[in-house]
Amino acid sequence: MKRALTLFLSVLMFLTVIPFASAASPSFSDVPRNHWAYKEITEMAEKGIIKGYDNKTFRPNNEVTRAEFAKIMIAAADVDIDKKSVSQTFKDVPKSHWAFYYVEYAKPYLTGYKSGSTYTYKPDNSAVREDIAVALVRLLGYDNKYKADMNQLKKFRDSDNISPALRSYIAIAIQTDLMKGNNNYFRPQDPITRAEAASLLYRALINRDGDETKVVFPNPEQPKPQPISISDSFSETNLKNWDTKNADGNWGVINKQVTAVSTDEDLNHFFLPLIWKESANPENYELSVDVNVEGTNGQGGLFFNGKDGKANVVYINKDRVYLGKVNDVEDKDIDVIASGSYKLKSSNRLKVVVKGSTVSIYMNDQYLFGQQQVKQEGTKLGLYLQAGATEDAPRKMTYLDNFSFKEVN
Repeated sequence: MKRALTLFLSVLMFLTVIPFASAASPSFSDVPRNHWAYKEITEMAEKGIIKGYDNKTFRPNNEVTRAEFAKIMIAAADVDIDKKSVSQTFKDVPKSHWAFYYVEYAKPYLTGYKSGSTYTYKPDNSAVREDIAVALVRLLGYDNKYKADMNQLKKFRDSDNISPALRSYIAIAIQTDLMKGNNNYFRPQDPITRAEAASLLYRALINRDGDETKVVFPNPEQPKPQPISISDSFSETNLKNWDTKNADGNWGVINKQVTAVSTDEDLNHFFLPLIWKESANPENYELSVDVNVEGTNGQGGLFFNGKDGKANVVYINKDRVYLGKVNDVEDKDIDVIASGSYKLKSSNRLKVVVKGSTVSIYMNDQYLFGQQQVKQEGTKLGLYLQAGATEDAPRKMTYLDNFSFKEVN
């Protein structure tokens, strides 16, 4: 049985790599010395048991699919496949699928899914930790040797995430120290990675020599979220980046620029909210837009800190740029917070930089003025026009173009 476990783990690494021409003195560019599994990966590579990719990477965070997992089970169980006597069990693994015979012959070891009278295998899904636990328990015959102590599951805060049909197997895996959790979590639905498999294989080889050591996998490294960045030159008319359903005023694209009008005489402020992941709520970001005027005094720009119909606005007028607060779109008055002198041009590049509670205003890439203690109260942001910017349309209008929103450090 120990041979089956070692073979199982060896095939796990073998089937999910593209080998180098030689395994001597391996050095993987994506496995630095401070990587948690550096020792295990390097020593297993030196022994020729695992290999990397042809670009000298190991890809330690790559996951193993359930289809690959099936093939591993067949190798581990030393099963000879007789293709003549195999019928289809899983709806999503037909005979034309590359892993069909492996999946069918691996059923004694692997997990599947049932809905009504239909079975599915989900071959392209990642194999997860609870799958590994079941496989190890069955390979070693522990499900026949031990009675499951279900109290073992109570020590894990995420025990409810263990699939009901697998709970007894997980309990056996825990009570026999086949697998362990981390910080009171078992992480049953976490995919197994190549680094984890390398570490488990390394421990298995030590176990073969009689020095048994169990490994607790660390939490997978979470990828760092990419900074938010959205831009729009309004080359398309559908305004796909914008929440037109919840806009104030009727917004549209004319000659690859955007503007707004309204037949509601009570409406004094037009807001067009940007569609973005508002839950991210970055503290530091910048907004910019071109304010292009044709016979108007500008009266347009940007809004931010939007919430419950209220928002901070930055807009250009004939001879000044204003930072203010709109509390009601039907109220013409604006609570002015600060302003800076500026001579209106036909085209004006406005940029608003928000860093915590500090707001800085730039015109044509030149700093104009700033204001502190502007509390971040809301996450709505986007384009802003006053009703006066288009009241003489189409002869006189203010247009907005080349919008940009990005998160900054």
